[in-house]
Amino acid sequence: MVLYHHTELCASTNMIDGKPLFYVPKSVELSSIKDWKKNMGVRFPAMCKRRTACSSTEAHQMILIPSPEKMSQLEKYIENEPVMLQEFIQHDGVIVKVYVADGQITASTRPSFKNLDTTGDVVHFDSQTLPKSFETKIELSDDLDKIFLRTNPGDILVQKESLLDNDRLKQIADGLYRQLGLTFFGFDVLLQSKTNDYYVVDVNYFPSFKDVENFHSMFVNILEKRLT
Repeated sequence: MVLYHHTELCASTNMIDGKPLFYVPKSVELSSIKDWKKNMGVRFPAMCKRRTACSSTEAHQMILIPSPEKMSQLEKYIENEPVMLQEFIQHDGVIVKVYVADGQITASTRPSFKNLDTTGDVVHFDSQTLPKSFETKIELSDDLDKIFLRTNPGDILVQKESLLDNDRLKQIADGLYRQLGLTFFGFDVLLQSKTNDYYVVDVNYFPSFKDVENFHSMFVNILEKRLT
């Protein structure tokens, strides 16, 4: 959870035109699901994540909870483990993946969750198995398939991509670099529905960089520059 706290600090100290450069969804940390109380201030729908090390297998196991009344169902997926509950940001089914290599950024859009209400079911999923593009044909469980924007995004994808400000993404990357001190990292951005505010919902040190063209040569060049 160290990366999350650094991201919060970065969000609180980087401003643009008198407003935060980006936001971080409100969250609460729990020693276990049994510690949950309704007055903790997290709005639903919400996402439940294990407070485990970045890039571990368990870190990719997540649960979408539509309402506080469904919190009791989490015990069949997670028992006495530390977790984080994070507000779900409505984002029209499009997520932006940003990769940072020594200050250079590469951004791409991927399918994500549709806008949700509080009437659905609890959905447990592995984020590593979600489709990585709108063209990818992957079989999903029925409950996941209903809430995931898979194909034919139509105008919403065009709209989201037109709203993306690469200069702003670079400023976010630079702010996170100053805060984290990492040369290679990645972060996920959601453009909130209606407001189009930027939300950073996840930060990872040394992600796969598989969406970055010629990353191998870029990586070697950066290392050579650092070693000379």
